[in-house]
Amino acid sequence: MRVARLTIAFICLQIGGSLAASIEEQLNHFINEVEIPRLATIYPNANIKIALNNLASLNYLPACQDETVNISNQREGAAKRTNYVISCQNPVWKSYVPATQSILVSAVKTSAPIKRGDTINRSNTSIGEVDLVDLRGQYFTVERPPYGLVASRNIRTNTFITSTNTKQPLLIKKGDQVLITARSGSIQVRMNGIALESGIMEQQIRVKNASSGRIIYGKVVSSGEVLVNY
Repeated sequence: MRVARLTIAFICLQIGGSLAASIEEQLNHFINEVEIPRLATIYPNANIKIALNNLASLNYLPACQDETVNISNQREGAAKRTNYVISCQNPVWKSYVPATQSILVSAVKTSAPIKRGDTINRSNTSIGEVDLVDLRGQYFTVERPPYGLVASRNIRTNTFITSTNTKQPLLIKKGDQVLITARSGSIQVRMNGIALESGIMEQQIRVKNASSGRIIYGKVVSSGEVLVNY
């Protein structure tokens, strides 16, 4: 009788193992055919990896009489951790398998320490791969590099460049001599002036006409030039 019980237990373990393998195969198929293509449309050019966790729990699921189980992502908007919902209709049961996602992108990082106020360029940066969840702010790529921006704080080597540690450079400093371009329709007049404020690209600053002494507001359009529209 004891031998018979051991034989039955062994058969049950075999059935449980084959069930787990079958569901694991369906999960991997769902990941490769549904989830990775879906995430690829959201994060183009990213290297997407998904790892299933706690697969041992699949060994304890009841046998599903249906040909396939139903699988869905419980948190489609998640960037790092989610759960895959597995359900069967015959008999009715539901289970959850945790998964870890890695959405890796190529981004610009420092190749040497950059001091606050220093300009970011090709010589002090390189390209590396990073998980999106490890980034704060807008990151920069080869197609959209941060060259010409300045460090808003000291940046250590191998730190990814983002909008949180950079800022636009000052194109005009208070007291600089500037060229004021006044435009109205097709008429354009240029005159010399003095900047009363510092400014970055597209910023409105106060400038004084060197000839008339009139103070006006102009938009910074390049280094040493402001535009005034009438």
